[in-house]
Amino acid sequence: MEDIKAKVIDEAIAYFNEKGLKFTIDELVEEIHISKKTVYKLFGNKVELLKDAVDYVFEQIKEKENEIIADDSIELLDKITLVISCLPDKYADIDFGKVYQLKAKYPEVYDHIIDRIENSWENADKLLEEAMEKNLIRKIPITFIRLMLIGCIEQTIRSTDLTTSGCGYGEALKEMVSVMMMGIKV
Repeated sequence: MEDIKAKVIDEAIAYFNEKGLKFTIDELVEEIHISKKTVYKLFGNKVELLKDAVDYVFEQIKEKENEIIADDSIELLDKITLVISCLPDKYADIDFGKVYQLKAKYPEVYDHIIDRIENSWENADKLLEEAMEKNLIRKIPITFIRLMLIGCIEQTIRSTDLTTSGCGYGEALKEMVSVMMMGIKV
């Protein structure tokens, strides 16, 4: 059942990326050849499907973060940059400009995304603390660093500037982190 659930979530993410909120459960089940009843049994409704998709993406991000952290060939400052700007490869092309559309139609899903953004910093915090202990970055409260990054991420989601600039979310996130890291290096 977990394979089917993951398949539904992956397809829902693909449809969301392509159509925004205009995708329907009918289109989704037609594409993956399962019954509508199965989708509703797995998720209950479209809101729960979208929230589960958010959790699924954040689980994938955590997995990739852990791979980066475990890789001893990566220098600590590079690990910090990679962990903070981490997006799984299969989600690198998601149009995060469409995420803000959720706020009006599915505010509980949008709030869930913001909650995950604001509360998924354990790995980055540990790396930042280690870098401070090794005098690689300035000793400033990690909360300040996190607030700056969260503010940038949330503003990027709210803004249409990325879409019009032709810059992707992943690219923008890497640049934001790079600028921030330059400012805190010793």
